[in-house]
Parts: sequence; structure tokens; C-alpha cells
Amino acid sequence: MSEDKKRRKRKVKHAKNDVVVPFKRNLQVASDTINPVNFEEAEKERVNQYGRDICLEIYEYSKQFRMSPGFFYYHLLFHLKQTAIFNCGYIEYKHANDASTNEIAKNRAEMLVEECPELGLKQKEETDTVH
Repeated sequence: MSEDKKRRKRKVKHAKNDVVVPFKRNLQVASDTINPVNFEEAEKERVNQYGRDICLEIYEYSKQFRMSPGFFYYHLLFHLKQTAIFNCGYIEYKHANDASTNEIAKNRAEMLVEECPELGLKQKEETDTVH
């Protein structure tokens, strides 16, 4: 073949490669999550289960030490709170810290009222506190 024919073939090949392929017009979202609230609930449950699993491991680990449980959990809470405050905004951290502290204290008080009636603790209806 002559040089001219080879050049023409090369040009024809390059011209074919420059074709733009259009996008399909009827695209569909391939997501199982219809409602973002359902997605948030599912994620919340995953995090809660993960937290429960970690706490069980921590409880088993705490049995190895000859120190008071309060001292042991103080160190864990210190590092967990420090990590939390450095990895999220202060307002978000403050809300999470205050809300979790209040919820835990309320749960503990309810447990004491239910399981230890001999202590004579009663919940006040107007404030939901134990006295």
C-alpha cells in the first residue's frame, strides 16, 4: 500500500473515535431508601448495636484490673469525650453530652424505683425526678 492510503486509514480511524455517546434519558435512582427518616433510623440502630457490643467487650476487659470500676470508667470516658469534642462541633458535643447524662441519670433513677422499693423512692409527677 502506498503512504497516502495508510494516512487516510489512520485519519478515518481517529474520526470514528471522536464520536460523543449521549446519556440515557430515563435514568433511575437505585436506592432502597425511600424516606431519609428511615435511613436515619437504620443508621441509629446500627450505631446503638455497635455501642452495645463495644460496652460488653469493655465490661469483660474491666474484670482484668484491680482498680475500682469508677476509676476504670473515668479513664475510658475521658478519652471518649476528648475524641468526641475534637471530632465534632462544640455545640453538637455539648448537646450530646448533656442529653446523654440526663437520660442515663433518669434511666438509673427509674431502675432504682422499680427494683428497690425498700428505698422508698417515688417519682414526682410534675418533675419526673426521684426523691
